[in-house]
Amino acid sequence: MKQRHNRFFRSTGAAIVLAASSAVLTACGGSANVAEPTPLTTLEAPAYRMDTLWKTDAGEGAGDYVSGFVPVVDGDRVYVGNQDGYVMALDLATGRKIWRSRTGDRLISGPSLARGLLLLGSRDGQVVALSAATGEREWTASLDSEILSAPAANDQVAIVRTLDGRLIALDMANGQRRWTIERNVPTLTLRGTSSPVLVGDTVYAGLDNGNVIALDVATGEERWSQTVAFPSGRSELERIVDIDANPLVVDNELYAVSAGGQLASLSTTSGRVRWRHEVASEDALALDERNIYTVDRNSVVWAINRLTGGERWQQDGLKYRKLSGPALLAGDLVVGDYDGYVHWLSSDDGRVIARGRPFDEPIRSQPLVVGDRVLVVGAYGEVALLSFTPRDER
Repeated sequence: MKQRHNRFFRSTGAAIVLAASSAVLTACGGSANVAEPTPLTTLEAPAYRMDTLWKTDAGEGAGDYVSGFVPVVDGDRVYVGNQDGYVMALDLATGRKIWRSRTGDRLISGPSLARGLLLLGSRDGQVVALSAATGEREWTASLDSEILSAPAANDQVAIVRTLDGRLIALDMANGQRRWTIERNVPTLTLRGTSSPVLVGDTVYAGLDNGNVIALDVATGEERWSQTVAFPSGRSELERIVDIDANPLVVDNELYAVSAGGQLASLSTTSGRVRWRHEVASEDALALDERNIYTVDRNSVVWAINRLTGGERWQQDGLKYRKLSGPALLAGDLVVGDYDGYVHWLSSDDGRVIARGRPFDEPIRSQPLVVGDRVLVVGAYGEVALLSFTPRDER
């Protein structure tokens, strides 16, 4: 049995960082009662059969820590990191280990991949760059504050978000700093940060104060700043507005969601708000040509019209099951839950149309769709590649 850890509070400077589940902090102001997960009901005629193509143990995972661990796929390889300091390369077709690198660092986020390098963040403020081919360390950058989200990178630069409110650009060749900007962190904030998003010569970042900013990649100069959610309420707890889900950029549209209760569509060129919709989330977003999809802090799944911001549907049949962010597969949605189940939801109306359970570990990170397959990672290190076969093709 793997050791399971609990880490719920951390102080960083003047800020208090709180790791809180949606069952503890609700959108209406913070009840301390822990709600029971909704029991699963039997699916009478599931549309798909889930098959586990392979499953492997890739280390300690994140345990009970809030982390920014995400799998990354490049060609025929899968890369995963773990809190025990190991990074692994797996064969995508079989799950077989290709290499395993012991960094000696207390890793907590990543990897991201660019220029043949895997970038991971640590609890001690280190950015570790490893060769994707061999796992050998190429360089290390010391940034002094915990790095809870995967860096964003291209061939020239890596943009790193630190827990103390800084965005730092590092040279991909050697890890040297190019620029740093700082933003104030609220007194009380959730334990988690969103990853920056690099598009062309602009980097977009969601902040703990409820703002999204756009910066020049080369200089760090601010191009615009826009508030997604405004703090409200009498207590610091009620005024939490963190943007912990990565902004989602498509063409000239940017979507960002705040734990404070607002999902917004912004213009990438000016930051102008196209629409806002009341929903509070900390998890990754997904979209198709019709809708933007999100899972709120109570694990209710929402579909919001991309054009108008109007609600299409809600699915509350998985409430309090601590769902991951949604991913799109074959036009429908896939989410993981706290008990290792993977649920397939119709994008038309949110109905649960299939379900499987590859392992009994929580699935916190957004499932990764690879062609017609789905890669899921458990909180304690299990990794599985799944396929979904229509029932009428058996």
